[in-house]
Amino acid sequence: MSHSSWKNQIQKKWGPHQHCPVCGKAMAPERKFCSQNCRDSYLQKQKKQKKQSRYQIVFLVGMMVVMFVLMFVFM
Repeated sequence: MSHSSWKNQIQKKWGPHQHCPVCGKAMAPERKFCSQNCRDSYLQKQKKQKKQSRYQIVFLVGMMVVMFVLMFVFM
């Protein structure tokens, strides 16, 4: 009697597959997204995150400049 892992049981039932990073649907292993809509959504989210990261960096650098200026003014 052989005991197979749950991963092996899933592989036997569904075959090789992976899941869409946006919606979680099962898809062929060579694909990155299940649909163009999910791909567009993912790329839009990545673009938004990059923009937000830039704003955070600019804000932090600006705050450091203000702190240095205040430090020199009040010393």
